[in-house]
Amino acid sequence: ALPPAAGGVVPNASWWSDRMVELPGGMWCPKPPPFASAKPALPLVKAGEEKPRLTTELAKKHASADNMLIATYVNYNRLDFAFTLVRHLIALQQPHYLVGALDDEAGRGLQARGVPTFFMSSGLTTKDYGWGTKNFRELGLHKVNLVLELAKTGVDCLTIDADAFILRDPFPYFRKLPEAEVLTSSDHLVATNGYTDDGLESSSGFSSAFNIGYIFIRASALEFVQQWKEACFANKDAWDQVLFASVLRRGGGGGVDNHRLKPLFKKAGGGQVKAGVLPVSLFASGHTHFVSRMAHLMRSTPYMVHTTFQYGGAQGKRHRLREGMMWEDAPEYYSGPDFLTYELDLPRALVYPNGGTVGSDGTLPFDKRASVEQHFALVHHQLAQVRNGLALAKATGRILILPRLVCGLDRWWAPHSGIIPGSAARLPLLDCPADHVLDVERMGKVEPLLREHSFLCNPR
Repeated sequence: ALPPAAGGVVPNASWWSDRMVELPGGMWCPKPPPFASAKPALPLVKAGEEKPRLTTELAKKHASADNMLIATYVNYNRLDFAFTLVRHLIALQQPHYLVGALDDEAGRGLQARGVPTFFMSSGLTTKDYGWGTKNFRELGLHKVNLVLELAKTGVDCLTIDADAFILRDPFPYFRKLPEAEVLTSSDHLVATNGYTDDGLESSSGFSSAFNIGYIFIRASALEFVQQWKEACFANKDAWDQVLFASVLRRGGGGGVDNHRLKPLFKKAGGGQVKAGVLPVSLFASGHTHFVSRMAHLMRSTPYMVHTTFQYGGAQGKRHRLREGMMWEDAPEYYSGPDFLTYELDLPRALVYPNGGTVGSDGTLPFDKRASVEQHFALVHHQLAQVRNGLALAKATGRILILPRLVCGLDRWWAPHSGIIPGSAARLPLLDCPADHVLDVERMGKVEPLLREHSFLCNPR
């Protein structure tokens, strides 16, 4: 078991298990999560000349016996996200999935690795979309059209963004909710039922933004999806996620039932779409998992983690997923040439500058949080060491393994008083994501320069 931190030592962040394990090479580490296990590489096969489209026959072929399917979509620039996602699905022995190729280059790349795919031929950029850009808005139109086409095939489909990694098979969860026609992830930042309940969020969970990066929609909700598509194409400058929520709430009324499903969209023939908000602790955002660490506090494995609420673009997403041991890299990433690591000097007085009783999870009461000046004193003390480490690594021809970083305050895009308003984050952040501190997006390709802090404890 993990020993308590000695006096004067800054404790580790909450973790899903309290066990220590010895990894090959003799290093002792906190027990890695199940999804961190090494996985076989995807096969190399000859890509065919055909360009299959999404059809009812294709969807039914890959759906489960009870008509469920997982679908995502990817462009050439994000193929590595799709490959990692697929490797997780294979490890979970979950074969019921399809990956849509937004461009032909992506389609050929997927086919070359044996991934069941269909061509969408979107005409969009093969590079990064950039949040809020014209390409991003146009991508939303292709997404809603895909969800509609999937509903028309008659399958009950979980449609996800390629950076919403599936870490536990979600089908058993959905099977417990046969009346649910729409289940969505959420940007809500508090687990409304606490950390001992894995059911849907309560009625207050409907007050925050739905996040359509992970949505399960039964074919019986086809009328709702049709109207969502019509709203998106009639308002092409609007955000598809906002329109999803506004259309879903049309004609809605009444409270949640015993399963916390809420009657929302009113169907033309009578009746309403029963919808639910998936628990933010186990169908997690980039904040509820990596910052508030909800699944760790529950001593559980999340079903899904979506790399939202991060600050480094696509490269920041990759690094965040590597920190969480969710990303699948090639073997040479781990064997590499030579690496450099150092023991971080982390004075307890900088982490807890205002005293107070430190809880079992290493955090403090909110009124004992660091000031802005104290936060930057803590961060700058660590950044100076990272700078020196990078300089030494460059001089010696090595790759720097980052230390775990600690932040006195959270990060957000707007003013706040230490944490995102309404969030469940507790301070200090004892496993502060690197993209809170380092601009990994501007650094570009970071692989020749550094590795994530969890690198040496990764079973891969």
